[in-house]
Amino acid sequence: MQSMFDFEKKGESIFECNSNQMTESRNETTPEFKIEIMSESKVIISKLSNQDLMGRFGKLVQTERKITELVLECIVEIDRRKLYLEKAYPSLFEFLVKEFGYSPSSAMRRIESARLLREIPEMSEKIKSGAINLSQLAKVQQTIRAVQKSSNIKIVTSQKKEILNKIEFETQAKTELILAQEFNLPHVHFEKEKIHKDESITLTITFTKDQMALLEKVQNLISHAVPDNKWSEIFAYLAQKEIKSRSPKLKPNFNLTSKSSNNLQILKNEISKNTLDSKPSKHISLKTRKNVLEPQKACCQFKDPSTQKVCASQKFLQMDHIQPRWAGGGNEFSNFQTLCAQHNRYRYKSQVGLLPKR
Repeated sequence: MQSMFDFEKKGESIFECNSNQMTESRNETTPEFKIEIMSESKVIISKLSNQDLMGRFGKLVQTERKITELVLECIVEIDRRKLYLEKAYPSLFEFLVKEFGYSPSSAMRRIESARLLREIPEMSEKIKSGAINLSQLAKVQQTIRAVQKSSNIKIVTSQKKEILNKIEFETQAKTELILAQEFNLPHVHFEKEKIHKDESITLTITFTKDQMALLEKVQNLISHAVPDNKWSEIFAYLAQKEIKSRSPKLKPNFNLTSKSSNNLQILKNEISKNTLDSKPSKHISLKTRKNVLEPQKACCQFKDPSTQKVCASQKFLQMDHIQPRWAGGGNEFSNFQTLCAQHNRYRYKSQVGLLPKR
């Protein structure tokens, strides 16, 4: 079967190639030609309408998947012919890393996927359609190899096909869960500490499903305080908060002189005056804040008008005026919605005309 892909330039094909033949003109291989294509592509893309840009991106994603499938086909054939030995490399892995500059993890994913593709050729269609990605294939192959080594049981091709069907369009986490259930992998609980020369410590900890759910809920709730969402910073933040809550609070010293007492009274009067003079319309009640950002159900309510897809992110949540303050909106509960920080900024820029329009 021929695999075909093309790159487009102003709606026309720049070049075409397939798995059996690739043709390039000498001019197309020069650096000048490549630079010209790159710069012109940038100009074209910057002038595309939103609809055309999304359409172009969709085509490029499909092209990328087709290229990935072609790369795997080449690796299968290179492995079959042992061409890496001819090039003085002891393994296919070193050949891909040192000759072509793949990172070790990228090379391993492609090798694992290619060897599974060699056994199940029809899998190429799943790769091109996006039903299965390289990370999933590599995980399947690694798991199967480990199971066969530990149990001395041969996993036949038909079993592998069943597993591949089950993991279609699934996330990497769900894929790992399916593999664990399929092969009845043991659930190992362990904790390990490794101390480094700078006195930092690496902790390896196993959490139960319920424990992880609690931690993820906390992660969402404190995403403003810990924007990087790194677990080390989250644990440190929670520890500091717990220590602070349990630390004895210092009582203020009220042994004031008459002068300082008079100054304190003046300060209190000024605070009271400022409080009375403040406009209540700018105040958002604590009850309203709690109801809008209710931790059990709060999520970003931004909706794509064309597909009706809701963002539903639970991180970096903010209160947003449905009717903006500058347009006469008030602080009543019915005028608030919950948005993530990104969509809050996007909505504001959209309202005031700061977004580029195509």
